[in-house]
Amino acid sequence: MTFRLNKLACVGAVLVLSLLPITVAAQAPTAAQLEMFKSLPADQQQALAKQYGISLPTGGQAAQTFETTQVVAPRPASGQKTQSKQKSAAQSETNLERFGLSLFAGSPTTFAPMSDVPVPSDYQVGPGDEIVIQLFGKENNTHRLRVNREGVVNFPSLGPVQVAGMSFSEVRESLTKRVNEQMIGVRSDISMGEMRSMQIFVMGDAYKPGAYSVSALTTISQAIYYSGGFSDSGALRNVQLKRNGKLIRTLDMYDLLLKGDSRNDVRLQPGDTVFIGPVKNTVTINGEINRPAVYEVKRGETYADMLQMAGGLTANALGEFVVVKRPAAGGMRDVLTLDLTDRSGLSVQIKNGDNIEIAKRSNELKHFVQLEGDVLQPSYTQWKKNMRISDLFTSIDSAFNASADLNYALVVREINPQRDIRVLQFSLANAILNPASQDNLKLNSRDRVLVFNRFDGRALNDLSEKQETAKTLEQAKAQASEEQKLENQALDGSEKFNAKAFKLIHQGKEITQAQFDKMRLTTRTTLLAPVLLKLQQQSVYGAPALIAEVVGEVKNPGRYPISDKNTVKDLVTAAGGLTAEAYVLNAELARTVVNSESQRASVQISQLNLGNAILGDANENLTIAPRDRLNVLEQPGVKEQNTVVLKGEVRFPGTYAVSKGDTLQDIIQRAGGLTEFANPQGAIFTREALRLQEQKLLEDYAAEIRKETAKKTFHRDSNMSSMITNPDKTLAFVEEASKSKALGRMVVELDEVIEGNRAADFMLEDGDFLFVPTYRNTVSVMGEVQVAITYLRDNKLDVDDYINKAGGMKKQADEDRIFVVRADGSVFKPNSGYWFGNKSEALKAGDTIIVPLDTDYRDALSVWTAATQILYQTGVAVNALK
Repeated sequence: MTFRLNKLACVGAVLVLSLLPITVAAQAPTAAQLEMFKSLPADQQQALAKQYGISLPTGGQAAQTFETTQVVAPRPASGQKTQSKQKSAAQSETNLERFGLSLFAGSPTTFAPMSDVPVPSDYQVGPGDEIVIQLFGKENNTHRLRVNREGVVNFPSLGPVQVAGMSFSEVRESLTKRVNEQMIGVRSDISMGEMRSMQIFVMGDAYKPGAYSVSALTTISQAIYYSGGFSDSGALRNVQLKRNGKLIRTLDMYDLLLKGDSRNDVRLQPGDTVFIGPVKNTVTINGEINRPAVYEVKRGETYADMLQMAGGLTANALGEFVVVKRPAAGGMRDVLTLDLTDRSGLSVQIKNGDNIEIAKRSNELKHFVQLEGDVLQPSYTQWKKNMRISDLFTSIDSAFNASADLNYALVVREINPQRDIRVLQFSLANAILNPASQDNLKLNSRDRVLVFNRFDGRALNDLSEKQETAKTLEQAKAQASEEQKLENQALDGSEKFNAKAFKLIHQGKEITQAQFDKMRLTTRTTLLAPVLLKLQQQSVYGAPALIAEVVGEVKNPGRYPISDKNTVKDLVTAAGGLTAEAYVLNAELARTVVNSESQRASVQISQLNLGNAILGDANENLTIAPRDRLNVLEQPGVKEQNTVVLKGEVRFPGTYAVSKGDTLQDIIQRAGGLTEFANPQGAIFTREALRLQEQKLLEDYAAEIRKETAKKTFHRDSNMSSMITNPDKTLAFVEEASKSKALGRMVVELDEVIEGNRAADFMLEDGDFLFVPTYRNTVSVMGEVQVAITYLRDNKLDVDDYINKAGGMKKQADEDRIFVVRADGSVFKPNSGYWFGNKSEALKAGDTIIVPLDTDYRDALSVWTAATQILYQTGVAVNALK
């Protein structure tokens, strides 16, 4: 016995190893392999064939690769298949599918039955079924017995046994009993082998109606699945099982899909017909429902049944107000409004064609107070009766950011159903530290509390990126101007701006970019913008917007909302307080007054002592009215610190403050004088006023050339010089030239100034710029010379000598207009003629000799061409006279 088992195991292992490459390569096994396979018992043959994906050889033919049968494949896409039937009106309106269709949306690919499923104990054995009997003990053998048409199996040792009509559990019990009684020392294990197949029919509105060969275990729902499911017009709630022309069972697929109730999903018998009826009544439900779809309904079903089928309302559904569009006579629709949270609305019966729309509940909040701005946790807080400002915060340290302004905050309150607003101003610190004060306002539901930071929003927006070190005159001038501008805009108090590093510093810590962006969102400018807009929109005739303006020496000048009780002190507090340069002895309050009779407006100016107003003097601390404008003046002379910039070869270059009357000599002395490498004769001095004037002249000149070019383009006469042959190039040149920036340079005799010549010295102005270059003992030659070049200055050489060193002048050079540009910007013209011989104007270090172009120059070819044309025309004229 042991020898036999070992032999079978070895044969099986050899067969597996030999069949493995066959399976991979999909090739036929050899004859020797087939003989070894046949020597195994039938059950082992079946197990190995199934495990390694091969089919058993039949009729002497080679085995083929075994593939798992795919009974149902997905339906083709709706855009690829031909629609045989139109969708219902409800489906076409809402683009919703009918519930349950997608669960059966498949197409049958074969009629092969599915036989590898567990066999239930109540399965009735019939003709065609196979019963596997394995005997062990005294006798070891396996019998595969097929039930014949008479319902009998022929047991080799026991004879025929009647099994038809018995359940599988009864057959197993009967055969086990017989083996135990009639075969001494033998035990049995009985199981089902191959089950019989049967033919059924799926008709009606199936996706692919027809006859199908299925397993004996097939139920109604499985038969529908094999047929590809329901067609677009098939009713899921009217599936009939007919046998011999009689109705046996009606299956409502909704019971199976929604409740898991499979009592009516019975197994089929040979020749049964599954009939799918056409869909009749449908309703559409969409919106805030868990399963929006098109549903089939039966007569007498209510909206309570409908909600149960659709999975119920979502948490955001507005069940109290459900709109139902119901078909009515004349092609119109009636509109019903139902409350599906009440029994009366749920008991309403559904009708065919109902279109149900479940609206979404509004996200509008109620019974809340909103906290915004420069706080640690901007959020909504539940409003309670008698709630006050101090109830919103536990402490000053844990409620706000370090940059919050605790002296000024607002409550924005809705005052009517139209949601017009009213603004209340209060001190946040006083409301928390002194709860009994008037600042601890009583809150209403829907109030908004705005907390601002102390920064000026406009100053934050002006911050720019770090600049590079100046390498040219223009860069040095721009950098000096930008540094001075940033110093004037620096924040005072605990906030300061580092102009060199361009970093915002708060309480000794650098603020990151993310913190900087967040800080900009909580400034007065940002938070007050929608409030001011709302106040402006709700203003009407006779009731101007409650907005006042404060300008001048306050930290945050601008427009601010007010109430009917705000005073001058409140308006100054709203603007962040006074600056260090404010003049408190006198301020102006401008008030617009409209005459009720003439309807003409006039402005009344009131002078007030701002210092007394802030201290609470009733005579000075006037009540603010709409359109008021408070002007806080500047202390006389406090900001009149003019500055000039010294760069280059100065002992202490930088930006210097100057007062009225300071001269260039004074500032040079304050800067320690010039270095030993300085070239005072080449100093470059610019003035902002001159630059603006020059820029204006350049723009005017460019505009004049544009107009002249346009005139000459359209005006043609005999004067060839008045015509412009290519106006496009001329205008392009003008546009390019107009882009040049004026420098505002003024010629100064710095060496004379340093020596104390009062005639050369002058008073400085704000924004003046002096650049002292390094001494370079060179002379340059440029223009219409053979080679533009720079030479070391030689006292023995004059202008013509340097021109000769540059290779001489070109033919098109205009030798009558040669000029020299000094290093200090001055220009002089030597005597006319090529050989000057005038030593009165000696060349200096840094001079540049310019040889201009002769605009009237014409080459020899052009001259002879013109002459030939003249002679030709003259000859023609003479011949004509003859």
